[in-house]
Amino acid sequence: MTELNGVDDIHGFFQFASDSDSDDGLFVAARDRKKDFDVTQIIYTPQIDQDAWFDRSNASVVEWAAEHNGLDEITYTVQRLYFKREYTRAVDLCKQMVKAYVARYENARVASIREIIDIGARSAIHVEDLESTRYFYEWYEQCGGMNPGYNSFRAHVLAKLSRWEEALEQHIMYLEQRHQDAEVWENIGLALVSLSQTHEVDTKLYEPLLRLAVGSYCRAFSIIHGCKNWKQTDAAVRRK
Repeated sequence: MTELNGVDDIHGFFQFASDSDSDDGLFVAARDRKKDFDVTQIIYTPQIDQDAWFDRSNASVVEWAAEHNGLDEITYTVQRLYFKREYTRAVDLCKQMVKAYVARYENARVASIREIIDIGARSAIHVEDLESTRYFYEWYEQCGGMNPGYNSFRAHVLAKLSRWEEALEQHIMYLEQRHQDAEVWENIGLALVSLSQTHEVDTKLYEPLLRLAVGSYCRAFSIIHGCKNWKQTDAAVRRK
């Protein structure tokens, strides 16, 4: 055996000399080498929260929207405000964006900001601002489109505005393409019950409307109860 600069040569094999007899964990099982670490000690602040580029409340929305990535940035900001439950700020920013966009394109491209209008309406519903809800709904109507998701959204907003007959029309249009949506059947039942309680409906229609409502609720229950997903089945049992 020869030794050269701290390296031992044993029968053609080399090993580094060590001051201790320990193998430094080279041959210890991985599970034994693991060290517990408290993740709560990690202090991480995303860069997006540090530079706060999305928070431009003092900036002109007209100028912001005209920038190269202005529409994407405003859309992201609105989404962020909504999910942080800052609904009032979201409503204000959405209104400013609609006015700025319409002033620039004269309604020609209003469908490009459909998502902003959508979030504005949902935010207004959360703060029970019916005037703003109605404002966003009118602009949403100008976006057009026959996607079932659009019908579902319109029905949701119309129900909040107590426009039950129109909400039912949107629900029916939605079900023409998606028959097995239990939630929509349940919403139809709710709309029928609410409609039966309005003063505009003839008293002779009260009982038929309630019968239809019961049928809608039963349809919703049968769809969920027939599903193999146990969570949905439990939800159906709780709503029975």
